[in-house]
Amino acid sequence: MLTNTASPSQFPRASRVGAVVRALVPATAAAALLLGAATPAAAGNPCTSEWIKFKSFFDKNGPKIAKGVCQFFNKDDAAAAQKCVEDYEKAKAQVDATIHKYNGMAGDSQWKVGPRGLGEGQWASGTLLYERTFAGPPVMSDTYRLDLERTGGKATKAMRGTVCFLDDRGQVQGATASFTIDRSKTRYGNTFSGVAGLTPVILLEKPPGTNGHQYRIKGQSGGEPQIVKDARQVQGGGGCQNPCPHGGNFDGANCYIGTPPSGTKAFIYGGNYYYTPVGANTCPKGGSRFDGANCFVQPVAKGTKPFIYANNWYYQNVCK
Repeated sequence: MLTNTASPSQFPRASRVGAVVRALVPATAAAALLLGAATPAAAGNPCTSEWIKFKSFFDKNGPKIAKGVCQFFNKDDAAAAQKCVEDYEKAKAQVDATIHKYNGMAGDSQWKVGPRGLGEGQWASGTLLYERTFAGPPVMSDTYRLDLERTGGKATKAMRGTVCFLDDRGQVQGATASFTIDRSKTRYGNTFSGVAGLTPVILLEKPPGTNGHQYRIKGQSGGEPQIVKDARQVQGGGGCQNPCPHGGNFDGANCYIGTPPSGTKAFIYGGNYYYTPVGANTCPKGGSRFDGANCFVQPVAKGTKPFIYANNWYYQNVCK
């Protein structure tokens, strides 16, 4: 069951916002890895109201992923365990491809208008003048972390946010979380559990006006779902269960660390992950810093085999 530490939504929306739930069905019906049943949220939740713009976004950008079916498997059946793992890895690889796409477009001007895809592990920034929707790909983990920070702006009225998670039918599962951001309360962070296979949707709004809130937002899935870990143990007779023990996301073959900002080049030097700066010395990726020549991201974990592929940082799956 989806749990969170925030209260149910206090901000019902008018009918201008539309069938987000029904709209998601054609584009994300195959996306969910349903690992447990949850109770749909009550009617009137803002994520269930009609929003044609959101439908158009998902029809165009929603991940077309074969539905994961690993809800349960007989732990004495190695073949069932293998199928559970294979289904998960197939879905995970396609979700990671979507994350790479969204991260690569985080600073693209084409994403300034309309709903935006939210990647993982990388800040996306914007200015809220009225309303904005973010949606990530299905969560390939039991947990999902969301962080939002107000970074500036002249708005005097609060930014209101609602977080919900949609299943493969496009229906809200569990209670929604709501929060308020203003000049005195500039940060929101929450880790949601019981969300494997669900699509995170974040709705931001404020009273319309020319003054906005500048902000940045980041989502991040946790590690593999417990049921997949159990399946790996059965499949391998208790062998290697975690292909990426030093962080990063397993893409079905190796461990994805991240993508550099658009227009820059990822590389590895001196046991560290780097990328080339923007201009003379600007390092826009969250957590990176200029070292006098290039943008330092993080050290390569000891004992791993790092490499660059398609301008992304990786290290080799340790279970190979």
